[in-house]
Amino acid sequence: MRRIEKMKWKIGFVAYCFLILWLSSLAPKELPDQVMSVPDYVLHLVEYCFLGILAWAAFGSGGGFPWGLFAFCTCFGIADECWQDWWSRGRSPEVWDVAMDAIGSFLGLLCSMVFWKR
Repeated sequence: MRRIEKMKWKIGFVAYCFLILWLSSLAPKELPDQVMSVPDYVLHLVEYCFLGILAWAAFGSGGGFPWGLFAFCTCFGIADECWQDWWSRGRSPEVWDVAMDAIGSFLGLLCSMVFWKR
């Protein structure tokens, strides 16, 4: 049963990564007005905090801080900004977005380690 549960988290993690890329490919006018009213850095922080939580659920283990998962999430944030530059209309990559992605994933991983007992 544990193996099936872990596989569900991995599928959710991969699906969420695709969701992030899809959202990044949308032009600003294609996003709901409610989303555009929230500051960009808050959106990045929350989006990648959730990615960190999913990464921990799918691949985390009990010992030490998962620096590999943090590195993946940060590199995915960089790739997301590059994707946004290549595929979206009216959006550009920002270094501060990547910084908020890294902070968000760090917080998500940290909270998962502290509050999610395995």
